[in-house]
Amino acid sequence: DAVNIIEELEKGEIEDVLAALPAEDRVLVEEGLAYPEDSAGRMMQREIVTVPSFWTIGQTIDFLRANPDLPDDFYDIYLVDEAYRPVGSVSVSHVLRTRRAVALTNVAQGDLRVFPPELDQEELAHTFRQYGFSSAPVADAETGRLVGVVTLDDIVHVIDEDAEDDLMRLVGLGS
Repeated sequence: DAVNIIEELEKGEIEDVLAALPAEDRVLVEEGLAYPEDSAGRMMQREIVTVPSFWTIGQTIDFLRANPDLPDDFYDIYLVDEAYRPVGSVSVSHVLRTRRAVALTNVAQGDLRVFPPELDQEELAHTFRQYGFSSAPVADAETGRLVGVVTLDDIVHVIDEDAEDDLMRLVGLGS
């Protein structure tokens, strides 16, 4: 949200706002602004729930309960390897319905579709519509390292804008 607001400001205002931010927040906003406009990198959330791929459901639940720094809302938990590359995901509902001793890999979605941060947001929106995603991981193209997640909440406005543009063209009002 901060990236969306800041990108609308004039250059001098951007510098003033960035200077007023705490260092950690400033770094995140600057990283977001470094991605192309209308890209997955610009819209992704940096707060991601990740756990090691070798954990059990019980370890995951204990982690979720003990960690005060989780995002307010999240749909999926991403399993990562030792290099922080996404190797699978599991929905929160599956975690809640599975016995504690079960390995995450036994309930995780392993054929994970991972997207580069430079991907155009309209292409990502099309993929969300096509496959019914609730969230999608974004990973660095060179390292494969997880850098963010785009949720359905993030992509809905892109889908709405695309539908509105299509409707305007259909009635002869669009370009």
